[in-house]
This record gives sequence, C-alpha cells and structure tokens, in this order.
Amino acid sequence: MRGLRRSRLDVALGASVFLFVLIIFLISRVHQLADSNYSMLLSQSLIHHRSFTLDRYNIPRLLPTQQLFHVSNGSIYQLELVDNHIYYFWPPGTSVLSVPFVALMNASGVSAANAVGSYNPDGEVIIQARLAAILMAALASLFYFTSRLLLPPGWSLLLSLGTALGTQIWSTASRALWSDTWGIFLLGFVVLSLVAQELGIYRLRPALLATLLAWTYFVRPTFALPIVAITIYIVMYHRRLFIPYATVGAAWFSAFAVYSWYHFSQVLPNYYFVYQHFGSTPVWLALFGNLLSPSRGLLVFVPVLFFVSYLLLRYRAALPLRRLVVFSLVIVSIHLIVVSSHSPWYGGHCYGPRYSTGIVPWFYLLAVSGLQARRRSANEQTSRWRSLRRQLEASIGALLLILSVTINALGATSHATWLWNSRPVNVDQEPDRVWDWKHPQFLATWDH
Repeated sequence: MRGLRRSRLDVALGASVFLFVLIIFLISRVHQLADSNYSMLLSQSLIHHRSFTLDRYNIPRLLPTQQLFHVSNGSIYQLELVDNHIYYFWPPGTSVLSVPFVALMNASGVSAANAVGSYNPDGEVIIQARLAAILMAALASLFYFTSRLLLPPGWSLLLSLGTALGTQIWSTASRALWSDTWGIFLLGFVVLSLVAQELGIYRLRPALLATLLAWTYFVRPTFALPIVAITIYIVMYHRRLFIPYATVGAAWFSAFAVYSWYHFSQVLPNYYFVYQHFGSTPVWLALFGNLLSPSRGLLVFVPVLFFVSYLLLRYRAALPLRRLVVFSLVIVSIHLIVVSSHSPWYGGHCYGPRYSTGIVPWFYLLAVSGLQARRRSANEQTSRWRSLRRQLEASIGALLLILSVTINALGATSHATWLWNSRPVNVDQEPDRVWDWKHPQFLATWDH
C-alpha cells in the first residue's frame, strides 16, 4: 500500500512539474524562429500532399543562391532547391515527428499555410511555440521521474524544475522547434532507461533504444555522438542486446539512406555534411568561447554547472551510476569539441550557448549522480565544521541555480536579448561581439 501511495504521489508531482513548466513556457514572450522556419509547413505537406517537397505551396521561386552546402531559394536559406524542387534544408526528423500535432492544429484552424497556399509565418510561430513548450514541459517531467530513481521527491522537484528553467531548455529549446528540441526530448527517454537499467529497475529494450537514438539523429546529426557512445556501452556491458539493437538501428538508418537517395541522389541529405566544415577560428579558442564567452559561454549562461562539477569532484568516491557518469562526461567533452570546430562556432543568431542544448540531459544525469553522492556522504559527516561546510555548499549551489534561472529567463522573456543578434550590428558580420563583456547578450535589456 505504501508503494502504491508513493507511486500516486510521484505521478501527481510529475504532472505538476509538467503543468507548472508548461504555463511558464507558454507565457514567455520570445519565440526564436530562425532555422526552423518552414519546418511546420513541411509537416503539413506530409499530411496533405504526402510529399517531402514544398512544391504544392505558393512559395516564390527566387534566384538560386549558392550557400556553403546547398543551393537556397534566394535569401530564404531554410529552403533548398534540388532538381527544380523545393525542400526544407534542415533535417526532416522534426517535421515528421511533429505531424500528429500539426494535424491537430490544422483541425483547430491554425495552419502554416494561408488559404491560397502561401506561407503563413504567424501560423508557423503558433504551432512551433505550443509544441516546443509541450515537449520541453514533458522533458521536465521525465527528468523528475529519472531523479526519483535515486533521490527523494523534494530534491527531484528541485532538480527537474531547476534544469527546465535554469538551462537552454527555457531560453532556447522551448522557444521554437530548434532541431535540438525534439532531440533532447527523445534523449530524455534514453537517459531514463539507462539509469533504470543501471539500478536494476528496468531491462533495456534494444529495439526501443535503437529507435529513439535513430530519431535523435534524424532531427540533428550531432546526436551521432551519444549514439556511438551508447553503442560502445551496449557492447561493453550488455553484449547480448547488441544484435537486436544493431539490427533495428541498421534498419532505421537504411530507411533514412533510401529516403535521401530517392530525393537527393546521395546517402545523406546535404545538411548532414555541415559539420565537416571547419571554421577558421582555432578549436581551442572556440572551445574557450563556447564555455566562457560573455554571450555564448555555457558556464556563463548556466553557472550552476560549476556546482555540478564541484559535486562530481568532491564526492567522487560516493558517486552512483559510475559507468554512466564516465560516458556522460565523454559525450559532453566530445560534443563541445565538435561544435567548437564547426563554423560559425558561436551558433549564429541565438541566445547564449545554443550549440550545447543537445547535452543538457547528460548534465542532468551528472547532477543527479553528484547530488546523490553528496547525500550518501552526509551519513559519514558529524562534526560541526563539516556541517557548516555543507551549509555553505548548499548556499552556493542555490545562488548559482538562481543566477542560472535568471539568465535563462531573460532569454525567454526579453526581446532585447534576441535583438542583440542584429543590433547595433549583425553578429554574423561582427562575430567579435560575442567576446565583449561591456555588452553581453544577457544584459541587453538594460544595455542602451
């Protein structure tokens, strides 16, 4: 009976996390449509025309313009011209996964296309904003259930809400359907299943795991990094699952290759070659910028990560989930190096460390493990000095979390922080602006 009451309590708290975060995301005013423009129009094309092309819509045919990896429809860089067809250039995974929600929105009168078949940007914004908010609120709830495998309800609430509001989940992934939005939602299920497996609560379903990971790749190619890491994890620790896992994964990737060959006469769409383009900025400098620059630095916009790092180091002897902690650290490190080698390393028009959004679920796993290690060590610490030190730790952690939430709240609620990308000069024309501590992006609201 006690277990049943606990289960009901967790369901109620998980639902409360979802609703609370959803309301915050929905009332936040800034919607960052950039790369994701036309993605919901593609969803509608799949619904109404069963086609990955956008040829059926009244999109003006502009002068073909050679971009680095594709020929765009004039200045509309989101649209790619291939054999006289118009395609959405970014990965199709987001559009495919969004089809059920777009169909529901269409039925309620909201559409990314006008009655005459022209593009309706207002409808696109509404669909993306609502779906992104729902997905990220659901991810926050997933985080709650993940941490409950190790932590009590209070700590699980704090961590799930803190991660939803104090990271790029609020300031980026919930603002529009960036390709990372669907990606980290799917990755949330992966992390939950891996943690449950490590604790002996759940047996990994290789077909489901392979499917989730395949679709993370279909929405954004940088998710190939956790796919490789988790495949190694399966080979090392769950070898009996490898054949069904690899078989299902190979089937998904074969289907994706067939899709690409049919439409583009190549194994992968053009976007998947973007990360082969190395920037002119030295990797070490770009890595430093992605960590500590005033307008793109991960540790500047999510300073609570300093506390997470401290917990992992200070209480390393008591860490649970050691294998997953090691794999998480490897994934985070390689991800940061890869995006730092890409051009532009600073992510173009965005708010803060957009390129690090895809590794937030791994940060959550690290935070859960670090906090549980601290709780384990509490039983061994009885002296007055140790008690005072732990109080100081908690105070510093709370302060850094509040600072993280405040900084990410500014990105989600202040239009000035988004306009910073183009005022007083376009950041793509003057990328050195991301190093300027006199005018950091998160303070753009008061920068006159």
